[in-house]
Amino acid sequence: MTQEFRHKRFDKGHVIPHSFLEEFRTKAPSTRRYLLNSLTLFACISPEQQHQALNDLIQSELVSLAEKTQNYLHDRIHTVLQHFGIDEAGESKRIAEYYYRYYLLTGAIPENLTTEYLTHLLNFIIGIEVIKIIFRMSFIEQQRFFEIQGRYAIQVMIFYRYIKPIRDKLIQEKLISRDVSGSYYYTKANLSEDKILDYIFEVFKLEKIETLGELAKDLQFDREYIYKPPHADDRDVPVF
Repeated sequence: MTQEFRHKRFDKGHVIPHSFLEEFRTKAPSTRRYLLNSLTLFACISPEQQHQALNDLIQSELVSLAEKTQNYLHDRIHTVLQHFGIDEAGESKRIAEYYYRYYLLTGAIPENLTTEYLTHLLNFIIGIEVIKIIFRMSFIEQQRFFEIQGRYAIQVMIFYRYIKPIRDKLIQEKLISRDVSGSYYYTKANLSEDKILDYIFEVFKLEKIETLGELAKDLQFDREYIYKPPHADDRDVPVF
């Protein structure tokens, strides 16, 4: 075997990154053989099976990450969301699902669970939970929610960056019907958990979700006022 053989073979494929090959050669012989056997078996199955195998491995890794950070995330999520009357986002299964959703949007699995990564993930989870709350509100409840925010700038941001896109989506998909006033103001959408998540990722980009998650701890949320019966207050004047 000539000295040039390995370079010719590696240059020919242009498939495996050089950094991977360098890392591969540093592994113990037993590890290298295990990887080679695994890759050989992987190459023998159909593309559909390859896709499923990779997906299974990815989900397994994300479940492992979720288990490692369960307590860290649960405590911080609970601290923020209990103010909104939510006490379910800390379940290990739910956190694992959010890891997977976050992976689908970012395309990356962290090599190290840094504080920065966990902060982004935390804001992502809280942001989604708050958006879910808004999706389930009637328009009058949405109005009460943004009106009780202390600063006008926050009111404007909540309405135009989050509530208005949600309203547009609900109307576009015909998920709510006109009420007796001839508007959509007092009806609510009946959506499953999975469907709400699908709509959230259709309407909002990752940055907007994380921004709301970061802001959530400072938002005002008066459950009794927001969810009182329609027309219970003469001040309830529809704003479009």
